[in-house]
Amino acid sequence: MIAKPASTFAQRALVLAVCAGLCACASSPPGEEAAVPRGRVNVFISPMGEPFRGGAEAAYPIDVWFSRVDANHDGGLTEDEFVADAVTFFRKLDLNHDGVLDGAEISAYEQDVAPEILPRIARLTAKDIPPLPSNNPEENQKRQAEEQAGSGQETRPRAPLMAGAAVFGVTHEPEPVAAADTDFDGKVSLDEWKAAARRRFELLDLDHDGRIARAELPKTPAEKLAEKAARRERHDHHPPGQEQAAQR
Repeated sequence: MIAKPASTFAQRALVLAVCAGLCACASSPPGEEAAVPRGRVNVFISPMGEPFRGGAEAAYPIDVWFSRVDANHDGGLTEDEFVADAVTFFRKLDLNHDGVLDGAEISAYEQDVAPEILPRIARLTAKDIPPLPSNNPEENQKRQAEEQAGSGQETRPRAPLMAGAAVFGVTHEPEPVAAADTDFDGKVSLDEWKAAARRRFELLDLDHDGRIARAELPKTPAEKLAEKAARRERHDHHPPGQEQAAQR
């Protein structure tokens, strides 16, 4: 089997994510940023792309990841701990143990290890799939205005669409494994992987003290939506009027 370049998989994930946003438009409230499947999705995807899943009633699994990376259990993550954990995951993805993640291994990651990052698409035809965004911001704005004018919608800036792993993670990487391919040769070397880990550590180390405290990590879009759904469910089961009447 011929391995496809990693960039191809990243492009595919982006196209599917945009399509998922189109599918969600009919049911999602205006301004909703994340296209998350219906129901509670208790999934956290680490900055390097490793999925952590919890049960429907379990706590959000980001703390499972954090505790594992915090090897000395001092309540913070150092760059060495962060990179070491990233390398451990790289070894799991490197199925043929050649020190490189090729297209087939990246595809296996997307399809088998973290299928949550590829949205489920239904009832779409080729005409529903939008073109990939241009590198020219003005061209993208023009295309957006034309689409909205054709649909009769008011032309206004759209909220950024969270896609792929970004829905379940603390970074904005839709496909964190393929994104580590910085030389665009369709493969991710161990050196590229370590460099990506260091970049993401620096991004998350908000106060630049060489240590990521748990409080520095933001809530993921999926976690926020799950909390919103839980509040809505509590409200539906116990409307304010009923609670007040019960107290009387």
